[in-house]
Amino acid sequence: MEVYRTGKQYADQAKDPKYDKLKYSEADCQAFCEIVLRDIGVRDSAGKPYNWKGSNDIARHACRWIGTKEDCISKFGMIPPGSWAFIWENKTGKEKDRGYTDGLGNYSHIGIYVGDNIVRDSTRYKGSDGKYIRDGVGNRNISAFNRIGLAKMLDYSIIPEYNNHDNCVTLIAEIRNKLDELERMI
Repeated sequence: MEVYRTGKQYADQAKDPKYDKLKYSEADCQAFCEIVLRDIGVRDSAGKPYNWKGSNDIARHACRWIGTKEDCISKFGMIPPGSWAFIWENKTGKEKDRGYTDGLGNYSHIGIYVGDNIVRDSTRYKGSDGKYIRDGVGNRNISAFNRIGLAKMLDYSIIPEYNNHDNCVTLIAEIRNKLDELERMI
């Protein structure tokens, strides 16, 4: 049973301070994105929470559109809340190490764009003193990311380009949800 939500709902959920307690060892960047989807009720077609193999897998299989920030703004007039922000490297070795031979580069990190130039992500890095500056979920400026992806399972109907498509997706989702409810009642 697929449940559809909006990109804005996803972004709003990602802002919840409860995630600030998650350490990187509990939820890496991909897992954080999956947890937030799960928490707003988004599931795959089998009714299970999404479980990708990393940010490369998400970029290649879960995005309906992916491009640069500039392309996103040019095409849609904005970076929509709830879109995925990626750090992409045009390195032809790292993605091959992960089993990708398509030449699309390495999507090494992912976060959730929540608006106001802020991306919520999970990461870990140390300062020059060797102590962790950050270990887990927090905020980062969008300038640290160079690709934007629109998730297939989220409704971005606030974007004029997707209004017709997303209205259909939303209507189909509502019908599916009602059919699932009826099925459970029988």
